[in-house]
Amino acid sequence: MSRTAQAACPLRFQFYAMNTDIEVQLTADREQAEHAASLVQNWFETQERRFSRFVAGSELNRLNKSKGWVPVSAAMDEVLSLAYGCIGQTEGIFQPGISRALRASGYDISFEKVQQRAFRRPLLKRLLGTEQSEPVRSLQDTPDYSRPTWIQQEGSRMVHLDPGTELDLGGIVKGWAVERIADWLQRTMNIPAGMINAGGDVQVWGTAHHPHWTLEVTSPFSLKRGMTGAVRLQQGAVATSGITRRQWQHGNGRTVHHLIDPRTMEPADTDILQCTVMGQHASQCEITAKTVCILGSVEAVRWLNRHYDRHDVLWMTRDGCLYFRGNTAALAERWPGFDPDHRFSLIGQGAEQNKSK
Repeated sequence: MSRTAQAACPLRFQFYAMNTDIEVQLTADREQAEHAASLVQNWFETQERRFSRFVAGSELNRLNKSKGWVPVSAAMDEVLSLAYGCIGQTEGIFQPGISRALRASGYDISFEKVQQRAFRRPLLKRLLGTEQSEPVRSLQDTPDYSRPTWIQQEGSRMVHLDPGTELDLGGIVKGWAVERIADWLQRTMNIPAGMINAGGDVQVWGTAHHPHWTLEVTSPFSLKRGMTGAVRLQQGAVATSGITRRQWQHGNGRTVHHLIDPRTMEPADTDILQCTVMGQHASQCEITAKTVCILGSVEAVRWLNRHYDRHDVLWMTRDGCLYFRGNTAALAERWPGFDPDHRFSLIGQGAEQNKSK
C-alpha cells in the first residue's frame, strides 16, 4: 500500500525494519522532517530488537524462556495488555501463543531466509518431502485457544506465562508501533500531517490544508476489473493482511502461509486471499484484517456482526470475488475504484444488502 495523492507534498523517507519496508511521509520543514524521520527509524529498530523472535537476545525470547513471574518493559506490558483484550474481541482467533505452530510450519527464521532455504533445498528432498519439521502438539494437548496463556500483575509490570507457552507478537506489534509513533509525532513534535506505513499497516493524520490521503490497495488480481482501487481518508488507519505475500514451501512440498488458525494450529484453510480494513487505530485494523482472513468469508461476516464492528472491511477471495462490509453509503467516497460483488451494511445502518453480479 502506498500513497498516490494528497493535497500537499510531504517529505518522504524509507527504511527497512521489522522485516518490512517502512515509509514515512511528513508535512514539515526539511530539518524538522529529517529529525523526526530519524527518530521514527530508531523507534522501529528498537521495537524490532524488543519483540522479534528472530533476535536471539530480544525481550520476547527472554520472556518465552522464563519460568514464574518476571518483570517486563513498559512497552512489552502495553503490547501484552493490548493482545490480551484482542483475544477476547476475536473469540480467540487472534492468539499470540502460536510460536511453536509457526516453527512447525517452517517459519522458524526470518521470512527472507525461509524463502532462500526453500530455493536451496535439494531437488530430491523437495520432491519426496523427506525433511522433518518440529511436531505440533495434538489437539488434545493444545490449551484452550480462546483464552490468554499468560497472566499480568496489574500495576507491577510482572508477567507469568503458562508452562510451555511461547508467544509470537508479530500479529499486533507492527500496528501498535505505527499507531504509537504517529500519535507521538502529532502530540510531541507537532507534525501537522503525516503518514506511517509499515508493510501495509498505516496511520495517517491531516489538517484542513491537508484534507485527505489516498492509499492504493494492491490486489492479487491486478488485472481483474473491480479488484483494484484505493482507500481515501483524512485521518485514521488502514491495515492489510493476507496469505499471498508470506507463502513458502513446507518440507513436505505443501505451500503454507503465516496466518495460523489457533483452532487447528495449522495455516488457516480460508477462501480469503487478502483483507483491507479502514478504521481509527492501526492495531485494531491489523487484528480485524487477520481475523477476517483466518475465519473466511461466511464466518467473518457473522463475527463482525456479533461484535457490532464499525470498521470498513474489504476482502478478496480465491474465486475472484470482492466482498465489502461496512458503511455502504460512503463506499464510493472512501474506496474509489472498487466495485464489490457482495456488500454488507453495518448493523444498525439498515438491512443487510447482498449484491451479486
